[in-house]
Amino acid sequence: MHRDHSFNMFERRLLQGSSVNSAELETMQNWYPISIRTNPSRVSWRDMGSTRFTESFFQDTLSNQERDLRRVTETDLARLSHISNFLQPSLFVFHISRCGSTLMTQMLSRLETCIVLSEPPVIDAFFRHFSEPTEKNLQIFRDLIAALGQRRFASERHLVIKLDSWHLPYLAFVQNAFPKVPCIFLYREPQAVLASHQRSRGPQMVPGLIDLTDLLIDETDLEAHDLDGYCLTVLSALYQNAIQLHEKFALQLIHYRQLPGIIWDNLLEQIGIDISEDDLIEMKQRSQFHSKHGHQIFAEEVINRVEHPRLYKAKSLYQCLDQYNSA
Repeated sequence: MHRDHSFNMFERRLLQGSSVNSAELETMQNWYPISIRTNPSRVSWRDMGSTRFTESFFQDTLSNQERDLRRVTETDLARLSHISNFLQPSLFVFHISRCGSTLMTQMLSRLETCIVLSEPPVIDAFFRHFSEPTEKNLQIFRDLIAALGQRRFASERHLVIKLDSWHLPYLAFVQNAFPKVPCIFLYREPQAVLASHQRSRGPQMVPGLIDLTDLLIDETDLEAHDLDGYCLTVLSALYQNAIQLHEKFALQLIHYRQLPGIIWDNLLEQIGIDISEDDLIEMKQRSQFHSKHGHQIFAEEVINRVEHPRLYKAKSLYQCLDQYNSA
């Protein structure tokens, strides 16, 4: 399946609703960008009213909106800059997948002071079409983040955005756009990540669903049916990218084993978030439940110990990355 076709179908599902003529809209407040494209350059939006983004993923909040409330519109790129009340980002979260990043964002979403957006599809669409780090594209990205970070409630002070795992090659782009905003990278040992994907494959771990060209994955001698081999190849590329980014930008590394304690022991203070005792209690309570199934008590996954020929490279790169984190 070709990547663009797959995600256009996905985006179209998110954009089902009553169509509104954008010329009739005095403001884009409460409207969120869902998709962005070129030829012609257009942005598609959904009206989310006062709905908070508290689900595990941005798209889940969209899907949970009542159908009779779904309104959509389309504009030119200039309308991205029409949001006047917005927050600058406090943190960008990059990750290797299945490493605790969703749990982290779920815990932060419990804070009324935080807008937490987990993998907004429009960011993936942006990097498909505007990944060249020109000043024009950097400004479009800033405007896009402003539209996503619109402030709708008086209590909101911070904006945290988690990107998709395959967006790691664009970290330098993000830092160029927001040089003062910290970026972190969450990771985990390859055996554990592989075990999770064996139970439920993410789209990036299925050949052909996501274009991973910018990850520079090495598919030499990889059998077409070898999904575990492909997963380990992707993981090796992500570890390699993270190593290079740490060496170049001092990218902050957080291992799965450091969660959740590092959040309240270090990260909150680092990004300037103050919490009350009640906030801390609620965050700790949320940490006891499954990241994607909030009513399910968390249990450590059983890791398949079967060795794969491509595991050696992934483990070697993981160990190199982990040494940087331990230094």
